[in-house]
Amino acid sequence: MTKPPSALQANTRPAEPRHSYVTIALHWGSALLVMGAAASILLRELVEGGSLRTLLLESHRQLGLAVLLALALRLVARVRTRMADTLSDSPVLARWAAHAAHLGLYGVLLAVPMLGWALSSGHGVQLRLLGLLPLPALVGADADLADQLTDLHVLASWTMLGMVSLHVAAALYHHFVRKDHVLTAMLPQALPSASAGQTLPEGVRLSRNTLRRVA
Repeated sequence: MTKPPSALQANTRPAEPRHSYVTIALHWGSALLVMGAAASILLRELVEGGSLRTLLLESHRQLGLAVLLALALRLVARVRTRMADTLSDSPVLARWAAHAAHLGLYGVLLAVPMLGWALSSGHGVQLRLLGLLPLPALVGADADLADQLTDLHVLASWTMLGMVSLHVAAALYHHFVRKDHVLTAMLPQALPSASAGQTLPEGVRLSRNTLRRVA
């Protein structure tokens, strides 16, 4: 017996482009680390207890170092793992703009924690990764230089906030206006839905049929 045309179309429908699990995990992990670093330093301005302020500052520093580690892993993954082509239907100028935006994001993700590391060194503070591994000083202890680096660190942080906001806006534009796969390719994979025109794996179909009979 031949299958209905709809079933044939569902089986031959090309899979949506998706980035690798490593790329997705590092992307959202980096986002959580950045938000945690921002939250810890902003919360520090709202508290008065000296010990709590110290804890929040140290948390901010450790999260910043974690952002650096995540960025290094992302660059390795970018080189070793091919990114899904989600802009194949976009104009060349839009593709170049997307690549430039990603390079800019990588740049600020590098600059912000590196400036924080340097200003800590300027204040004579030796950073320890996870509180254990001592890291070298990037600059000598100098209060005036530390103040200048603090200003640059804050400026770079606000620049990163602006670029991240544009990044989010672009992803939403692609999802809701262009209706392409730029956003969904980076989302954690959800269970496919048969109502969306996708066929479920055999094991999933059997499980659903069993549940329906039990219900």
